[in-house]
Amino acid sequence: MRIVAILAMVGCAAPGALGLYAGHIVFTSDRDGNPEIYLMKADGSNVIRLTNNKAYDDEPVLSPDGENVVFVSNRDGNHELYLIGAAGKGLRRLTHTPYSEIDPSFSPDGLWIIFTAMAEGDKDIWRLNVETGETEVLVAGDGDQFMARAGPDGALVYVEDGGDNEVFLLEGGAKENLSRAPGIDTMPSFSTDGKTVYFVSNRAGDYDLMAVNRDGSGLREIITLESSEGRASPSPDGNYLAAASDKDGDLEIYVFSPEGELLGQLTDNEYEDYEPFWGK
Repeated sequence: MRIVAILAMVGCAAPGALGLYAGHIVFTSDRDGNPEIYLMKADGSNVIRLTNNKAYDDEPVLSPDGENVVFVSNRDGNHELYLIGAAGKGLRRLTHTPYSEIDPSFSPDGLWIIFTAMAEGDKDIWRLNVETGETEVLVAGDGDQFMARAGPDGALVYVEDGGDNEVFLLEGGAKENLSRAPGIDTMPSFSTDGKTVYFVSNRAGDYDLMAVNRDGSGLREIITLESSEGRASPSPDGNYLAAASDKDGDLEIYVFSPEGELLGQLTDNEYEDYEPFWGK
């Protein structure tokens, strides 16, 4: 395994060496035979493995304080939510149901985990109190609602399947379609300041990263590589985006500017590295 941090611009020092990429990135990799959860510094160094079993572990997200990671695992028979410390200690199972829970993320205050549950035969968005285990439905309706992420002020972006997948903003009880196009629009996330929504779309053929202003204006494609990209995760300072891309044949984790300029590559190996989440 080689971990590198390089700039797309020849002759520039690696960003990690200059200390430009602060924080940590949690991600999924199958480098040890099956999908497991890993954590690294945001410059691609100091990679540690957080989970170690023969099951499927995926969809990791760091808590706002950087102390814990929520993720999905099928180690107990179906997809449930688990919490583990960022040092790989204190594994705790959060859900205990006969149906699947997926797509976890934290509320801005870290008190709740927002997730997708398939309790009623379709997908609805729920939240779970980290301390008490209390759960409640946040978004439900005809069809599927899933892949929710909260903005810094608590507004939600999520995907709704009403014939094709569209990205919606839910704010103050009002719902707005932000993507508005045929095809699959998926994997939404907010910018650090909450003013921009990123999402992945196949409207141009492959899965590319799009951006739209929170008010629905300024829809644009920001990564135009001849490849497919995954969900964008902004750095805590808002200056960078982490995303997985298969531009070199397999999925690796890259750093982009908020406008989509390729700045660096954080993982480089023959395996699949994906689902990055950038936190403290």
